[in-house]
Amino acid sequence: MRHILYGCAAALALSVGVAAQDSEVRSRTEIKTDDATAYSMTGCLRRDVAGNFTLYGTAAKSRDGVTTETRVRTEKDRDESKVTTETRTRAEDGRVGTAGTMATFLLRPRETVALSEHVGKQVQLSAIMVDPNHKDAEVKIEEKTTVDPERGDDRTRRSRTEIEIDNSAGVHYTVVSVKPLGTSCQ
Repeated sequence: MRHILYGCAAALALSVGVAAQDSEVRSRTEIKTDDATAYSMTGCLRRDVAGNFTLYGTAAKSRDGVTTETRVRTEKDRDESKVTTETRTRAEDGRVGTAGTMATFLLRPRETVALSEHVGKQVQLSAIMVDPNHKDAEVKIEEKTTVDPERGDDRTRRSRTEIEIDNSAGVHYTVVSVKPLGTSCQ
C-alpha cells in the first residue's frame, strides 16, 4: 500500500511539472501611417542566396493602419509539444483579413528588426510601403504582448514607437516588427 501511495505522489508531482510548461502568448500590434500603406503579413520567412528576405504567405493592408491580434498556445507533454496559432487582422477601414491568396513578398527589414533568426519559421510581420509620390512616411506602432504560463505569473510588455520611413525601398516592404508563431515552415 505504501508503494502505491509513493507512486501516486510521484505521478502527481510529474503531472504538475508538465502542466506548468504550457503557455499562451497573446499579442496586439497596432500600426497607423500617413503617406503609406500598412501591411500585416503572415507566412513563411525565407532568405535567398543573395541575402534577400521574402515572405511566402498572406497579407492584409490599409491606407490608415492595421491592427493584428495573435494568440500562440503551446501545450507540452512528456515527449511532444503542440503549438496552435490564431491570427486576426483588422484594417482601419473595417475590412478583416484572416486568410487570402498566397503570394511572395520582397522584404527590407528596418535597422532594429532582426529577421535572420526567424528564417525557415512561420512569422507575423508588420510592414510599410511608402506611397510612390511621397519621399517618406510617419509611422506609429503600439505593441502589447502578454505571456500567460498556466499556473504561473503573467508577464506583459508594452511598447510605443514612432518612426519615419523613407521611400528608398522601391518594391520592397519595410518590415517594422516581426513575431514568431512557434512553428517551422513546411
